Amino acid sequence: MMFGLRALHYHGLLKQTKGYYGKYNAVFFNKNSYDVLFLGSSRAEMHYNTKLFDSLTGSNSFNLSLAGATPQIAFASLKTYLQLSKAPKHLIYEVDYHFLRYDNGEIKDFNNYFPYLSNVTLRNELSKIDPRMDHFYYDPFYSFPYTGFKNLSTSLHGWLNIPNQTDSHYYKGYLKESSRPSLGFTHLDTYYSFFHPNSRKYLDSIITLCKQNNTKITLVSSPIFGGGRIEIVNKTRIIGQIEQIAKINSIRYYDLSSLPFCSNRNLFVDNYHLNYLGANKFTPYFCSVFNNKIASVSLK
Repeated sequence: MMFGLRALHYHGLLKQTKGYYGKYNAVFFNKNSYDVLFLGSSRAEMHYNTKLFDSLTGSNSFNLSLAGATPQIAFASLKTYLQLSKAPKHLIYEVDYHFLRYDNGEIKDFNNYFPYLSNVTLRNELSKIDPRMDHFYYDPFYSFPYTGFKNLSTSLHGWLNIPNQTDSHYYKGYLKESSRPSLGFTHLDTYYSFFHPNSRKYLDSIITLCKQNNTKITLVSSPIFGGGRIEIVNKTRIIGQIEQIAKINSIRYYDLSSLPFCSNRNLFVDNYHLNYLGANKFTPYFCSVFNNKIASVSLK
């Protein structure tokens, strides 16, 4: 009976065509053919407006970024995506240089991946982070307590063809953040950033995977409030290390975290995430970089 209930639950999720489950379905379930992919964590998910990017570059893009995605999770997502979908011409990988030192061994919102664990590649890669993935896949009695009310509600909406509250906030993987207030005044502790060995390992793996698929990968660090100079003591050094990695691999890295508008609190929801106004300001700037330096064509 539990297997049947789980099948019904997952079917409701897989029926989603919009919202975050519409995004998960596109990444892990559908066949796609995009020219440009954006890959990273929630920063990339919220910073690169795919609708605006497509209109300014003539591209067909998708924002593959997932909330809480470390380089290891980003690698798992990309590897799974490439199983079914055509490799893109370009991949823009967001390097969160302020977060490279962390490797907490956790998968944010791990229950969102449950319907896709039949994909052996995805399950194997996620199992390297959380060994429970096999148990979640094979045993519905084990996985059900972790499902969560929000997940069940989303499935019900799928069955009833009722839009979810945040469905309209997503467009081709981009998340329009318009619900949270702009950045207030908060105290920030200073710290040193550095590459955790796992972060470096999987950044290298992403670069290698792109090269194997003839995808031109470009590393980018998008806006941080104050340009990261407030809290990151050794910003210049960590940026230099990323530049060296790019040089070794004959690819380009663009540090766009300190653009002039990065001091405008009205464009951020916290120190590391732009709201939709910030995304609408950053995306055209990035389009000029993409057209004139990455894709080497003139801006429309």
